[in-house]
Amino acid sequence: MPTGGVSPTKENLKKWFEAGVTCVGMGSKLISKEIIQNQYFDKLEQIVKDTLQIIKLIKS
Repeated sequence: MPTGGVSPTKENLKKWFEAGVTCVGMGSKLISKEIIQNQYFDKLEQIVKDTLQIIKLIKS
């Protein structure tokens, strides 16, 4: 399970899953300081939904 260098983009996630990982971990690339400081939780929710959708498409 890689945690460094993982970003919520189709290109990045596709490379990881094609390399054989079964899951990934994301920190600051997913939850930025801007989101936390400004309490943009709706934006965070959308980013997470989009990221999960990308993973679902890659895995299918």
